[in-house]
Amino acid sequence: MASETVKPLYPLHPYQRQVLFDIIHALETGERRVVAHLPTGAGKTRVASHVACHMLNNADDDKSVVVWLASTEELCEQAADELATAWSRLGRREIKVHRNWGQLSVDLRRLSSGFLVSGLQKLRASALRDNTLLAHVAQRTAALIFDEAHQAVANTYSFMMEQLCSARQPLLGLTATPGRTSSIDEADYLLADMFRHNKVTIDSRGHGNPVTYLIQNRFLADARFIQVEFKSESDMITPGADTDYSAADLDELGENSERNRKIAELAKDASRRHRRVIVFCPSVESALACRDILQGEGVAAFAIAAGTDTEERRRIIDRFKGDEDSRAVLFNYGVLTAGFDAPRTSCAIIARPTTSMVLYSQMAGRALRGPRSGGNARATIFTVADTNLPGFGSVADAFENWEEIWESS
Repeated sequence: MASETVKPLYPLHPYQRQVLFDIIHALETGERRVVAHLPTGAGKTRVASHVACHMLNNADDDKSVVVWLASTEELCEQAADELATAWSRLGRREIKVHRNWGQLSVDLRRLSSGFLVSGLQKLRASALRDNTLLAHVAQRTAALIFDEAHQAVANTYSFMMEQLCSARQPLLGLTATPGRTSSIDEADYLLADMFRHNKVTIDSRGHGNPVTYLIQNRFLADARFIQVEFKSESDMITPGADTDYSAADLDELGENSERNRKIAELAKDASRRHRRVIVFCPSVESALACRDILQGEGVAAFAIAAGTDTEERRRIIDRFKGDEDSRAVLFNYGVLTAGFDAPRTSCAIIARPTTSMVLYSQMAGRALRGPRSGGNARATIFTVADTNLPGFGSVADAFENWEEIWESS
Protein backbone atom coordinates (compact mmCIF):
# COMPACT_ATOMS: atom_id res chain seq x y z
CA MET A 1 0.00 0.00 0.00
CA ALA A 2 1.56 3.26 -1.15
CA SER A 3 -0.62 5.40 1.11
CA GLU A 4 -2.35 4.70 4.39
CA THR A 5 -4.65 6.69 6.63
CA VAL A 6 -3.41 7.43 10.15
CA LYS A 7 -6.07 8.64 12.56
CA PRO A 8 -5.09 10.93 15.46
CA LEU A 9 -5.92 9.74 18.97
CA TYR A 10 -6.85 13.20 20.24
CA PRO A 11 -8.23 15.05 17.20
CA LEU A 12 -9.68 18.50 16.78
CA HIS A 13 -12.39 19.69 14.42
CA PRO A 14 -11.18 22.15 11.73
CA TYR A 15 -12.60 25.18 13.58
CA GLN A 16 -10.90 24.01 16.78
CA ARG A 17 -7.56 23.75 14.97
CA GLN A 18 -8.02 27.31 13.72
CA VAL A 19 -8.70 28.55 17.26
CA LEU A 20 -5.74 26.55 18.62
CA PHE A 21 -3.39 28.12 16.07
CA ASP A 22 -4.65 31.62 16.91
CA ILE A 23 -4.30 31.02 20.67
CA ILE A 24 -0.72 29.74 20.42
CA HIS A 25 0.24 32.65 18.16
CA ALA A 26 -1.20 35.12 20.67
CA LEU A 27 0.50 33.46 23.66
CA GLU A 28 3.90 33.39 21.99
CA THR A 29 3.90 36.96 20.71
CA GLY A 30 3.13 40.46 21.95
CA GLU A 31 1.36 40.71 25.31
CA ARG A 32 1.13 36.89 25.69
CA ARG A 33 -2.45 37.17 26.98
CA VAL A 34 -5.63 36.12 25.19
CA VAL A 35 -9.21 35.05 25.80
CA ALA A 36 -10.62 32.13 23.81
CA HIS A 37 -14.27 32.96 23.18
CA LEU A 38 -16.18 29.86 22.11
CA PRO A 39 -19.88 29.07 22.52
CA THR A 40 -20.86 26.52 25.14
CA GLY A 41 -20.49 23.06 23.60
CA ALA A 42 -17.80 24.10 21.10
CA GLY A 43 -14.99 22.31 22.97
CA LYS A 44 -13.15 25.00 24.95
CA THR A 45 -11.65 22.44 27.34
CA ARG A 46 -10.34 20.20 24.56
CA VAL A 47 -8.74 23.09 22.69
CA ALA A 48 -7.22 24.45 25.92
CA SER A 49 -5.83 21.00 26.73
CA HIS A 50 -3.95 21.06 23.42
CA VAL A 51 -2.63 24.49 24.38
CA ALA A 52 -1.56 23.24 27.83
CA CYS A 53 0.29 20.26 26.33
CA HIS A 54 2.02 22.53 23.82
CA MET A 55 3.16 24.89 26.57
CA LEU A 56 4.42 22.09 28.81
CA ASN A 57 6.19 20.29 25.97
CA ASN A 58 7.98 23.52 25.08
CA ALA A 59 8.77 24.71 28.62
CA ASP A 60 12.33 25.74 29.41
CA ASP A 61 12.94 23.00 31.95
CA ASP A 62 11.51 19.71 33.19
CA LYS A 63 10.29 21.27 36.45
CA SER A 64 7.66 23.49 34.88
CA VAL A 65 3.95 23.43 35.71
CA VAL A 66 0.98 24.61 33.66
CA VAL A 67 -1.63 25.95 36.11
CA TRP A 68 -5.34 25.62 35.38
CA LEU A 69 -7.74 27.56 37.65
CA ALA A 70 -11.49 26.98 37.86
CA SER A 71 -14.28 27.93 40.25
CA THR A 72 -16.16 24.67 40.74
CA GLU A 73 -15.32 21.04 41.46
CA GLU A 74 -17.08 20.00 38.25
CA LEU A 75 -14.93 22.33 36.14
CA CYS A 76 -11.77 21.17 37.91
CA GLU A 77 -12.58 17.50 37.46
CA GLN A 78 -13.45 18.01 33.81
CA ALA A 79 -10.15 19.84 33.20
CA ALA A 80 -7.99 17.27 35.04
CA ASP A 81 -9.54 14.37 33.15
CA GLU A 82 -9.16 16.13 29.81
CA LEU A 83 -5.54 17.09 30.52
CA ALA A 84 -4.66 13.52 31.46
CA THR A 85 -6.22 12.24 28.25
CA ALA A 86 -4.55 14.91 26.15
CA TRP A 87 -1.08 14.34 27.60
CA SER A 88 -1.31 10.57 27.10
CA ARG A 89 -1.60 11.33 23.36
CA LEU A 90 0.43 14.51 22.99
CA GLY A 91 3.01 14.47 25.80
CA ARG A 92 6.74 13.82 25.36
CA ARG A 93 7.58 12.61 28.86
CA GLU A 94 6.07 11.40 32.10
CA ILE A 95 4.41 14.09 34.22
CA LYS A 96 1.91 14.48 37.07
CA VAL A 97 -1.63 15.85 37.06
CA HIS A 98 -1.99 17.56 40.45
CA ARG A 99 -5.57 17.84 41.73
CA ASN A 100 -6.17 20.61 44.25
CA TRP A 101 -9.88 21.20 44.87
CA GLY A 102 -12.59 20.14 47.29
CA GLN A 103 -11.25 17.31 49.44
CA LEU A 104 -8.24 16.80 47.15
CA SER A 105 -5.01 18.53 48.20
CA VAL A 106 -1.40 18.68 47.07
CA ASP A 107 1.68 20.29 48.58
CA LEU A 108 1.96 23.40 46.43
CA ARG A 109 5.56 23.95 47.51
CA ARG A 110 6.63 20.52 46.29
CA LEU A 111 5.02 20.22 42.90
CA SER A 112 6.60 17.96 40.31
CA SER A 113 6.40 18.90 36.65
CA GLY A 114 2.99 18.62 35.02
CA PHE A 115 -0.43 20.21 35.36
CA LEU A 116 -1.82 21.82 38.49
CA VAL A 117 -5.61 21.99 38.41
CA SER A 118 -6.82 24.04 41.35
CA GLY A 119 -10.06 25.43 42.63
CA LEU A 120 -9.93 29.19 42.96
CA GLN A 121 -11.18 29.28 46.53
CA LYS A 122 -8.83 26.53 47.66
CA LEU A 123 -5.79 28.26 46.16
CA ARG A 124 -6.85 31.57 47.70
CA ALA A 125 -7.21 29.95 51.14
CA SER A 126 -3.71 28.48 50.82
CA ALA A 127 -2.30 31.83 49.74
CA LEU A 128 -3.87 33.57 52.74
CA ARG A 129 -2.15 31.09 55.07
CA ASP A 130 1.20 31.40 53.28
CA ASN A 131 1.84 34.86 51.86
CA THR A 132 4.81 33.79 49.69
CA LEU A 133 3.13 30.71 48.22
CA LEU A 134 1.95 32.33 44.98
CA ALA A 135 5.39 33.75 44.29
CA HIS A 136 6.85 30.28 44.81
CA VAL A 137 4.34 28.63 42.44
CA ALA A 138 4.90 31.42 39.89
CA GLN A 139 8.57 30.46 39.64
CA ARG A 140 7.49 27.08 38.32
CA THR A 141 4.56 28.27 36.18
CA ALA A 142 5.04 27.87 32.44
CA ALA A 143 1.55 29.13 31.60
CA LEU A 144 -1.76 29.91 33.29
CA ILE A 145 -5.22 28.92 32.06
CA PHE A 146 -8.21 30.60 33.72
CA ASP A 147 -11.51 28.82 33.10
CA GLU A 148 -14.67 30.96 33.07
CA ALA A 149 -12.44 33.99 32.48
CA HIS A 150 -15.21 36.52 33.11
CA GLN A 151 -14.57 35.85 36.83
CA ALA A 152 -10.93 36.95 36.58
CA VAL A 153 -11.55 40.60 37.43
CA ALA A 154 -12.99 39.81 40.87
CA ASN A 155 -10.56 41.29 43.41
CA THR A 156 -10.14 37.95 45.18
CA TYR A 157 -8.96 36.26 41.99
CA SER A 158 -7.26 38.98 39.93
CA PHE A 159 -4.51 39.29 42.55
CA MET A 160 -3.76 35.57 42.35
CA MET A 161 -3.73 35.66 38.58
CA GLU A 162 -1.34 38.61 38.39
CA GLN A 163 0.97 36.97 40.93
CA LEU A 164 1.15 33.76 38.91
CA CYS A 165 1.85 35.76 35.74
CA SER A 166 4.34 38.15 37.37
CA ALA A 167 7.11 37.14 34.94
CA ARG A 168 4.91 37.57 31.86
CA GLN A 169 3.88 33.94 31.75
CA PRO A 170 1.37 33.22 28.97
CA LEU A 171 -2.22 33.70 30.17
CA LEU A 172 -5.20 32.06 28.47
CA GLY A 173 -8.77 32.80 29.51
CA LEU A 174 -11.66 30.55 28.50
CA THR A 175 -15.24 31.73 28.24
CA ALA A 176 -18.47 31.51 26.29
CA THR A 177 -19.40 35.02 27.47
CA PRO A 178 -16.46 37.47 27.54
CA GLY A 179 -18.08 39.91 29.93
CA ARG A 180 -19.67 40.02 33.38
CA THR A 181 -22.84 42.04 32.78
CA SER A 182 -25.23 42.24 29.83
CA SER A 183 -25.46 46.01 30.12
CA ILE A 184 -21.66 46.40 29.88
CA ASP A 185 -20.09 48.26 32.78
CA GLU A 186 -16.67 49.02 34.26
CA ALA A 187 -16.01 45.37 35.16
CA ASP A 188 -16.36 44.38 31.51
CA TYR A 189 -13.80 46.95 30.43
CA LEU A 190 -11.47 45.78 33.21
CA LEU A 191 -11.75 42.24 31.86
CA ALA A 192 -10.83 43.34 28.35
CA ASP A 193 -7.92 45.40 29.74
CA MET A 194 -6.69 42.45 31.79
CA PHE A 195 -6.36 40.37 28.63
CA ARG A 196 -5.01 43.34 26.65
CA HIS A 197 -8.10 43.30 24.39
CA ASN A 198 -6.85 40.11 22.74
CA LYS A 199 -9.65 37.69 21.93
CA VAL A 200 -9.80 34.80 19.51
CA THR A 201 -12.88 32.98 18.31
CA ILE A 202 -14.14 30.79 15.49
CA ASP A 203 -13.85 32.06 11.94
CA SER A 204 -17.54 31.83 10.99
CA ARG A 205 -16.67 31.65 7.27
CA GLY A 206 -19.65 33.55 5.97
CA HIS A 207 -22.17 31.98 8.35
CA GLY A 208 -22.98 35.21 10.21
CA ASN A 209 -21.40 34.44 13.57
CA PRO A 210 -19.71 31.44 15.24
CA VAL A 211 -22.97 30.21 16.79
CA THR A 212 -24.68 30.07 13.40
CA TYR A 213 -21.64 28.35 11.89
CA LEU A 214 -21.66 25.65 14.58
CA ILE A 215 -25.41 25.03 14.25
CA GLN A 216 -25.37 24.84 10.46
CA ASN A 217 -22.42 22.45 10.59
CA ARG A 218 -24.13 20.32 13.29
CA PHE A 219 -21.58 20.94 16.04
CA LEU A 220 -24.32 22.64 18.09
CA ALA A 221 -27.95 21.61 18.28
CA ASP A 222 -30.56 23.70 16.51
CA ALA A 223 -32.46 24.96 19.55
CA ARG A 224 -36.03 26.14 20.01
CA PHE A 225 -36.44 28.70 22.80
CA ILE A 226 -39.89 28.60 24.38
CA GLN A 227 -41.14 30.94 27.10
CA VAL A 228 -43.57 29.53 29.63
CA GLU A 229 -45.31 32.33 31.50
CA PHE A 230 -45.99 32.17 35.20
CA LYS A 231 -47.73 35.01 36.98
CA SER A 232 -45.74 35.64 40.12
CA GLU A 233 -47.77 37.04 43.00
CA SER A 234 -44.89 38.90 44.61
CA ASP A 235 -44.05 42.39 43.45
CA MET A 236 -41.34 42.68 46.08
CA ILE A 237 -38.85 40.48 44.19
CA THR A 238 -36.58 42.73 42.15
CA PRO A 239 -32.92 42.48 41.18
CA GLY A 240 -30.54 45.19 42.33
CA ALA A 241 -29.26 47.88 40.00
CA ASP A 242 -26.15 45.95 38.94
CA THR A 243 -26.82 42.61 40.61
CA ASP A 244 -28.83 39.47 40.04
CA TYR A 245 -31.69 38.22 42.20
CA SER A 246 -30.72 37.68 45.84
CA ALA A 247 -30.74 34.28 47.54
CA ALA A 248 -33.71 35.44 49.62
CA ASP A 249 -35.66 36.38 46.48
CA LEU A 250 -34.91 33.02 44.88
CA ASP A 251 -35.85 31.20 48.08
CA GLU A 252 -39.20 32.99 48.04
CA LEU A 253 -39.86 31.80 44.50
CA GLY A 254 -38.75 28.31 45.50
CA GLU A 255 -41.39 28.20 48.24
CA ASN A 256 -44.21 28.81 45.76
CA SER A 257 -45.90 25.40 45.55
CA GLU A 258 -47.96 26.39 42.50
CA ARG A 259 -44.82 27.43 40.65
CA ASN A 260 -43.04 24.19 41.63
CA ARG A 261 -46.01 22.18 40.42
CA LYS A 262 -45.86 23.96 37.06
CA ILE A 263 -42.12 23.29 36.77
CA ALA A 264 -42.66 19.61 37.58
CA GLU A 265 -45.47 19.28 35.07
CA LEU A 266 -43.35 20.97 32.41
CA ALA A 267 -40.48 18.57 33.15
CA LYS A 268 -42.78 15.53 33.08
CA ASP A 269 -44.20 16.56 29.73
CA ALA A 270 -40.70 17.25 28.35
CA SER A 271 -39.49 13.82 29.48
CA ARG A 272 -42.01 12.20 27.12
CA ARG A 273 -40.12 13.70 24.16
CA HIS A 274 -36.57 13.97 25.56
CA ARG A 275 -34.56 11.18 27.18
CA ARG A 276 -32.52 13.61 29.27
CA VAL A 277 -34.03 16.78 30.75
CA ILE A 278 -32.09 19.14 33.03
CA VAL A 279 -33.97 21.68 35.16
CA PHE A 280 -32.48 24.76 36.84
CA CYS A 281 -34.55 25.60 39.92
CA PRO A 282 -34.57 28.84 41.97
CA SER A 283 -33.65 27.10 45.24
CA VAL A 284 -32.72 23.81 46.85
CA GLU A 285 -36.25 23.53 48.27
CA SER A 286 -37.72 23.93 44.81
CA ALA A 287 -35.42 21.28 43.31
CA LEU A 288 -36.31 18.76 46.01
CA ALA A 289 -40.03 19.53 45.80
CA CYS A 290 -40.10 19.10 42.02
CA ARG A 291 -38.15 15.85 42.27
CA ASP A 292 -40.58 14.50 44.86
CA ILE A 293 -43.58 15.38 42.68
CA LEU A 294 -42.20 13.48 39.69
CA GLN A 295 -40.97 10.53 41.72
CA GLY A 296 -44.46 10.27 43.18
CA GLU A 297 -45.78 9.98 39.63
CA GLY A 298 -43.32 7.27 38.67
CA VAL A 299 -40.86 9.41 36.70
CA ALA A 300 -37.11 8.81 37.12
CA ALA A 301 -36.21 12.14 38.72
CA PHE A 302 -33.18 13.25 40.70
CA ALA A 303 -32.01 16.41 42.49
CA ILE A 304 -28.56 17.87 43.12
CA ALA A 305 -27.54 20.91 45.15
CA ALA A 306 -24.31 22.15 46.72
CA GLY A 307 -25.00 20.17 49.89
CA THR A 308 -25.54 16.86 48.10
CA ASP A 309 -23.15 14.17 49.35
CA THR A 310 -20.20 13.75 46.96
CA GLU A 311 -20.81 10.06 46.35
CA GLU A 312 -24.53 10.60 45.88
CA ARG A 313 -23.82 13.44 43.45
CA ARG A 314 -21.47 11.23 41.43
CA ARG A 315 -24.00 8.38 41.38
CA ILE A 316 -26.78 10.67 40.13
CA ILE A 317 -24.59 12.30 37.48
CA ASP A 318 -23.31 8.93 36.23
CA ARG A 319 -26.90 7.73 35.94
CA PHE A 320 -27.92 10.87 34.05
CA LYS A 321 -24.92 10.69 31.71
CA GLY A 322 -25.35 6.96 31.11
CA ASP A 323 -26.23 5.43 27.77
CA GLU A 324 -29.28 3.47 28.88
CA ASP A 325 -32.46 4.29 27.02
CA SER A 326 -34.54 4.94 30.14
CA ARG A 327 -35.55 8.57 30.58
CA ALA A 328 -34.32 10.82 33.38
CA VAL A 329 -35.01 14.31 34.73
CA LEU A 330 -32.34 16.09 36.77
CA PHE A 331 -33.34 19.04 38.97
CA ASN A 332 -30.56 21.18 40.41
CA TYR A 333 -29.81 24.48 42.04
CA GLY A 334 -26.52 26.36 41.68
CA VAL A 335 -24.35 23.39 40.70
CA LEU A 336 -24.52 22.25 37.09
CA THR A 337 -24.39 25.54 35.19
CA ALA A 338 -20.79 24.97 34.03
CA GLY A 339 -18.40 22.05 33.78
CA PHE A 340 -21.25 19.58 33.40
CA ASP A 341 -21.12 17.66 30.15
CA ALA A 342 -24.01 15.29 29.42
CA PRO A 343 -24.23 15.21 25.60
CA ARG A 344 -27.50 13.26 25.52
CA THR A 345 -29.31 16.17 27.20
CA SER A 346 -31.65 17.66 24.62
CA CYS A 347 -33.91 19.75 26.87
CA ALA A 348 -33.17 22.39 29.49
CA ILE A 349 -35.79 24.06 31.65
CA ILE A 350 -34.61 27.36 33.11
CA ALA A 351 -36.88 27.99 36.06
CA ARG A 352 -34.44 30.24 37.88
CA PRO A 353 -34.89 33.90 36.86
CA THR A 354 -31.67 35.76 36.18
CA THR A 355 -30.56 39.11 34.80
CA SER A 356 -27.14 37.60 34.01
CA MET A 357 -26.64 36.82 30.36
CA VAL A 358 -23.58 34.82 31.42
CA LEU A 359 -25.57 32.57 33.73
CA TYR A 360 -28.47 32.21 31.31
CA SER A 361 -26.11 31.19 28.50
CA GLN A 362 -24.42 28.63 30.74
CA MET A 363 -27.73 27.06 31.73
CA ALA A 364 -29.07 26.90 28.18
CA GLY A 365 -25.75 25.55 26.96
CA ARG A 366 -26.17 22.29 28.88
CA ALA A 367 -28.53 21.08 26.12
CA LEU A 368 -26.84 22.53 23.04
CA ARG A 369 -24.25 19.91 22.07
CA GLY A 370 -24.81 18.90 18.44
CA PRO A 371 -24.54 15.52 16.66
CA ARG A 372 -20.95 16.07 15.46
CA SER A 373 -20.03 16.70 19.10
CA GLY A 374 -21.79 13.60 20.38
CA GLY A 375 -25.09 15.37 21.08
CA ASN A 376 -28.44 15.98 19.40
CA ALA A 377 -29.57 17.56 16.15
CA ARG A 378 -32.27 19.55 17.94
CA ALA A 379 -32.82 20.84 21.44
CA THR A 380 -35.54 22.66 23.35
CA ILE A 381 -34.90 25.35 25.95
CA PHE A 382 -37.88 26.27 28.12
CA THR A 383 -37.65 29.48 30.14
CA VAL A 384 -40.15 29.91 32.96
CA ALA A 385 -40.80 33.62 32.48
CA ASP A 386 -42.29 35.18 35.60
CA THR A 387 -44.40 37.92 34.08
CA ASN A 388 -43.33 40.65 36.47
CA LEU A 389 -39.62 39.73 36.62
CA PRO A 390 -36.95 40.73 34.07
CA GLY A 391 -34.80 38.02 32.53
CA PHE A 392 -33.68 36.46 29.26
CA GLY A 393 -35.33 34.25 26.68
CA SER A 394 -32.59 33.43 24.18
CA VAL A 395 -28.81 33.11 23.90
CA ALA A 396 -28.80 34.23 20.29
CA ASP A 397 -27.48 37.71 21.06
CA ALA A 398 -25.29 36.76 24.01
CA PHE A 399 -22.29 35.68 21.96
CA GLU A 400 -21.74 39.12 20.43
CA ASN A 401 -22.97 41.22 23.37
CA TRP A 402 -19.50 42.40 24.46
CA GLU A 403 -17.79 42.92 21.09
CA GLU A 404 -17.40 46.67 21.51
CA ILE A 405 -15.23 46.43 24.64
CA TRP A 406 -12.78 44.02 22.96
CA GLU A 407 -12.48 46.18 19.90
CA SER A 408 -11.50 49.28 21.91
CA SER A 409 -7.93 49.88 23.01
